[in-house]
Amino acid sequence: MLLNRMFVGCLFLVLLGCGTDSSQDSNSSTSNSDSTSFQVSSEKESFKEDKTPAPKIVIKPYKFKQQIYRYTTNYFANPLDGDILISGSFCELRGNHFHAGMDMRTGGVEGWNVRASADGYVERIKISTRGYGRVLYVRHTNGYTTVYGHLQQFKGAIANYVKERQYKQRKFEIELFPKSGELPVKKGQVIALSGNTGGSGGPHLHFEIRNPSGRSTNPLLHGLTIKDQLKPEIKRISIYKRDQKVLHSSGNYPYMTISKWGDQIQKKKPIKLKPGKYSFGVWANDYFTDKKNVLGINYCWITADNQLVYSYQVNKFNFSQGRYINAHIDPFLKWKNKKTYVRLFKERFNPLPYYQQKNNGNVTIGEGDSVIMRLYLKDYAGMVDSVSWVLHGDKNANEFTPPTGGGGDKVKRVKNNTRIQYFEWDINVPKKSIYHPFDFKLKIKNAKPDMLSKTLQMHYPYTPLHSYINVSYTVTDKWLSYGSKLCAFSMEGSRRYYEGGVLSGNILKFKTRSLGEYAIGYDDIPPTVKPIKVGKSYRFRVTDNLTGVKSFTCSINDKWILAEYEPKTNIISGIIPNWIKPGEYMLKLIVNDNRNNKSQFEQKIVL
Repeated sequence: MLLNRMFVGCLFLVLLGCGTDSSQDSNSSTSNSDSTSFQVSSEKESFKEDKTPAPKIVIKPYKFKQQIYRYTTNYFANPLDGDILISGSFCELRGNHFHAGMDMRTGGVEGWNVRASADGYVERIKISTRGYGRVLYVRHTNGYTTVYGHLQQFKGAIANYVKERQYKQRKFEIELFPKSGELPVKKGQVIALSGNTGGSGGPHLHFEIRNPSGRSTNPLLHGLTIKDQLKPEIKRISIYKRDQKVLHSSGNYPYMTISKWGDQIQKKKPIKLKPGKYSFGVWANDYFTDKKNVLGINYCWITADNQLVYSYQVNKFNFSQGRYINAHIDPFLKWKNKKTYVRLFKERFNPLPYYQQKNNGNVTIGEGDSVIMRLYLKDYAGMVDSVSWVLHGDKNANEFTPPTGGGGDKVKRVKNNTRIQYFEWDINVPKKSIYHPFDFKLKIKNAKPDMLSKTLQMHYPYTPLHSYINVSYTVTDKWLSYGSKLCAFSMEGSRRYYEGGVLSGNILKFKTRSLGEYAIGYDDIPPTVKPIKVGKSYRFRVTDNLTGVKSFTCSINDKWILAEYEPKTNIISGIIPNWIKPGEYMLKLIVNDNRNNKSQFEQKIVL
């Protein structure tokens, strides 16, 4: 794989003559810009170009063999009227998960007709203030299931079915599993209206196609068509020194980044590295019709001297493995640069099945060795972006500086099933809760004005946890009077995030899946309820100072009636049912927060 040093000069000729070489791929499109070289980041720009003459050598680009899967075609229809416009793609990289389907635009408004994509029956219905909000799951005769999320409302028999059971269970948030065939639907039937409920960041329809085993698949591989006019775009490359077995406290390898743009793009200068093992990452985006929506990359491969080093391709995924996105990306660079770099190597703690790699994704660079690296990205329309660069082994090259986090005391090396005691804090790290052993750091900081305890810096927020760790705090006797109002908070600047907690004796216990700053506080202030409109229809603005709204009950003459809660707007609203006869009534709203502080509003209304 490695070339002798005498060939360095020819490498420059290859790069100048070959360009991206994307034309060699039958499914690729020609790049509009020269993407064959990179600018080394400013701290590494001391490298000098080696002008040693060498014979001409041509290395043809590696041709990635795309995996082929069998999918249904011409079976599923567009669930919306008109052309499909995308704001989120399948397996796009989200906060702590892969995006399970695709997000379809609805013109920035709610209320579009949502139609059944094929014949079938409703097998699951859920209403939640989080996640998919109002969501329908429709089972089809071919064994697949389509999912319709963030809905504004259900329609027809589905709406009646849900409302009947909400009144029976006296619950707004509900999950239902109708019997097979109880709620049949026909292809093209309006089953709901699009909305913005749950964890949605704006009006749209979240749409999925799940195979018979429950894995989410890419809807574009089932015959749904979109206008894809833009190719993927490589932004920057990260290079990691992979010689050491132990990660630093940052949870990352020593690294540098190089840019696709800049002054050195014309110089074709090799990147000089100390001899050793190196792996790579990429920050890149895909687009469809414009660059307003940044989409994810699903096809990627990288070669060294035309030998495949690593590739990944995602056409389906298992929901139980979604959080392993934290092993798929570089969390440190996401925190530091606010950009998502995909790691182009797979480590032993990553079980995702999307990869092919050689030598654990490493490229070994010896003294005097030069290697041509090529990276390719391909979208579903077959358009390709690619780039090439040269690595050269030089013992006098600058050493990568290990990334460091903030201050703190090194307590111990954290592995799975580790316990740490630190002043009043006790931290238990169970099995399978971390992705890689690292040096765990802790620090006690001054108390925040609204907290009881001093602040614990529990390592760094950019180091991800896979599953929950158990944390406890020994409460001082003078705080025990707060009782059940005591709780834990995580903090980010001036923001407070409720983490819960159960007090047993003088020990407050809670669980978390995030590292960062923590403190113990209390909440004895009830929510605030402000009426906006009270009558046949009603609206209230409900806020809570610290722990958030846990539950609410709306009644008329103490008889439960259905109301809806939208946390994004802090609005509780509803309509007095038609079966309430004209007359004078008492409308009552009771709201509880997460530490059981209660507010109550009452007002007489005339119907």
